[in-house]
Amino acid sequence: MDPSLALFISIFLILILIRLKINVSIAIFVGSFILGILTISLETFKRLFFVITSFQTLRLLVIVISAFTLGFSMQELGLLKRLSESVSSFIGKLSLAILPAIVGFLPMPGGALVSAVMLTDLVKRYEVDAEEATFVNYWFRHLWVPIWPLYPSFIIGAMIVDVSYFKVIEACYPVTIGMILAGIVFLRDYITLPNLSELRFRDAVLSLYPLILVVILAIILKIDLAITLLLAVLVLYIHKRPKSKQMIRILKRTVDPKIILLIFAVMFYKDLIAFTHSAQIFFEHLKELKIPTHMASFLLAFVVGFAVGIEISYSAIALPLLTAFTGVGSDFIPKNLMLVFGAGLLGVMMSPLHLCLILTSEYYSADMSKVYRFLIPAGIILATTVWLAYLI
Repeated sequence: MDPSLALFISIFLILILIRLKINVSIAIFVGSFILGILTISLETFKRLFFVITSFQTLRLLVIVISAFTLGFSMQELGLLKRLSESVSSFIGKLSLAILPAIVGFLPMPGGALVSAVMLTDLVKRYEVDAEEATFVNYWFRHLWVPIWPLYPSFIIGAMIVDVSYFKVIEACYPVTIGMILAGIVFLRDYITLPNLSELRFRDAVLSLYPLILVVILAIILKIDLAITLLLAVLVLYIHKRPKSKQMIRILKRTVDPKIILLIFAVMFYKDLIAFTHSAQIFFEHLKELKIPTHMASFLLAFVVGFAVGIEISYSAIALPLLTAFTGVGSDFIPKNLMLVFGAGLLGVMMSPLHLCLILTSEYYSADMSKVYRFLIPAGIILATTVWLAYLI
């Protein structure tokens, strides 16, 4: 079978399974096997063994689990609560946006619920309605997704295009700028002069030191991210000395079989797409149809993100199809990756299936349709920023 046709069948099946509430990991695995069987037959199983035993896959697994462990540990050990108290006393109502942005440096499934809980008293104090609180928490929680190397979508994206984390950050920072601009528009009444007398700098630093350590080791000193995360978790545990009950709760949330399966599924799908040359053939067909490549790439990433509603979707499902557009390794084209990441994140943020949006809306008892009164204008601003950055 034509590899590009097999690829579309696999994508369609993945999206259908996800819509039927099948776990995304299983859906991607099924789609991968369909792609493999229709193109390379029984050799599919050899590729699976190669992927699950490869150093690249195992390293990715360590990074993702370590990142989740760090985030949940900071929550369980009280660092995030201390952070909330110190920030809110300093900048008042603006902390409704700043706290989710800070928590956004910690990738966790449904992580917006963590910041939503942190903001409960502040939402009541400043009499912010449920829909506005939902939007502010949800939007600012995701500012750093395109540029922060702890997010699985970022890590997988960098591996697929085979470039360093720094090159991905340099390429995708306009997406984060667009997110910030879109959020600021709705914060006119939030900005006040900081209360310097209530500045608790020491509390903020002591709440964030594991993240500061990650920045110093991974970004400044350029130590491998897997090693950096393990060191950050180790230092945190030496400092806080968690009890056995706390450790059990943390491990239950971080050593999740679904997360492990997801890593294997994503890497398997990526490998098969590259091995069968299906993405390259897909783009050759697009050229024959005379569809502008940049428009097709944007729409594909947006649709996948919107349909699945998970950040990892556009890097795990859409990006492998678009490597002919983004380039790989020495042929990497930064602005093209930025367009794909921007479109994918836009689709995810607009998706009613996004777990963070669902959980935050339910927590604040918000009317989802009224939340979209904020989301749609913000999405337009984000899309405009991304396209301007691409075209200029």
